[in-house]
Amino acid sequence: MSDHPTYGLAAGVFSKDLSQAMRAVKRVEAGTVWVNRYGRSRDHILPTGGYKASGIGKDLGKEAYKSNRRLKSVLIEI
Repeated sequence: MSDHPTYGLAAGVFSKDLSQAMRAVKRVEAGTVWVNRYGRSRDHILPTGGYKASGIGKDLGKEAYKSNRRLKSVLIEI
């Protein structure tokens, strides 16, 4: 597993075992994590933004107002 020490914008986890993938999702420090896929999607209502030094909070949705929270978006393709 790779995790950048300074930035945490996005990550992708690939696994045939969903429970193993979700354990990895919990360990990765990134603002968006895709499971069994990677890249832009049509999920425009999800808050966007990173962890660590990747930005200054979240954009979109009510989470933009709650920028002091650490939120993670997880997208899973089954």
